[in-house]
Amino acid sequence: MSTKAELFQAYLDEKELKMFSRQDMKDEMNTAVFRTAFGVDGQNVPAVIVVDDSAFCMVQVHLAANALTDDNRVKMFETMNTWNAGLKPFKFIVDSHNNLVMVCCLLNADGQMDGDKVNAMMNTILDYLTKEYKNVIAALKG
Repeated sequence: MSTKAELFQAYLDEKELKMFSRQDMKDEMNTAVFRTAFGVDGQNVPAVIVVDDSAFCMVQVHLAANALTDDNRVKMFETMNTWNAGLKPFKFIVDSHNNLVMVCCLLNADGQMDGDKVNAMMNTILDYLTKEYKNVIAALKG
């Protein structure tokens, strides 16, 4: 079990944040994945918080499955580069399955897990998606 995952779970319990489900991966890094979804424009947008024994915590928001195709490859990467140049707290990537994912990496000192920092980032992401989700999805359609 990851100490950081236990600290984050305690934070969620203390704040009564019940929208997460937890999966312990039982790997060498003691990874725990906390799953949730944002409700944006009538869509459930999946998000995960990955906590392990490293100095980092990763927030990933899965925006669109199979977003990258041979037909839109150049346009997608140009669009993502434009978005990424203007955004500081998170970046857009395409994962190994061609899904469009928003990622944010947060630093947590050894033995610590700052739930307030993660919660603030989740709120920042939700605020961004509330304003820009339609534009992101429209950009995928070209």
